Amino acid sequence: MKTRLFIMLLWCSMCIQSATAQNTVESIKTRYSSMKDYIAKMTGENQYDGATWPIYYHVEAYQYLPGTGGHKNDIYLYYDEREEDKIYCSHYLSFATTKYNYAARAFYEEYLYDSDGKVAFIYASAPMTEIGGKTVDSEFRFYFSRGKLINSIIKERGEGQTDFKQVYSGSKPNAEYQEYISIYLNNAQKHLKLFDDIDRATYEYDE
Repeated sequence: MKTRLFIMLLWCSMCIQSATAQNTVESIKTRYSSMKDYIAKMTGENQYDGATWPIYYHVEAYQYLPGTGGHKNDIYLYYDEREEDKIYCSHYLSFATTKYNYAARAFYEEYLYDSDGKVAFIYASAPMTEIGGKTVDSEFRFYFSRGKLINSIIKERGEGQTDFKQVYSGSKPNAEYQEYISIYLNNAQKHLKLFDDIDRATYEYDE
């Protein structure tokens, strides 16, 4: 009887954890969709209209790299204001995108942040990725809750293929993907630091 009760409680706990993770993933998807819609409306056509005036920092970096030639990194850092009783409220990074190339390979990444600076979602498009002894075009989607990976969707496209195929979905991807999770988490922190440095240098907060 005790064993059966323990199993039932364990099963219920697993169901609750799964539901909680799913709700978090769904909330992340909702925030991501809203942010993409918001960014699409930032036309900047009327500088006196707060609804269309673009609110972001844009950084372009150009380099010439041995072996790959011209390299350009195009970074957009979108931010929000904190709810503070001030005329000029402080900012926090809410979304970042980066597009860069190595030779003819074009990479693109997106990072969705919480107001406390933790990354909640990462999307990355990586051509000609070395994974498990094979070279494929990859698409990564990683969902996080309080710094913990709660879901991931990984798609691949081999040479000569036109469509991506989903190869993994879950919260514990194989070791061959862990390297990429670490790379993108490190990039997320770099973008966060870049935003903080630019924001402090260009914005005068109300003390």
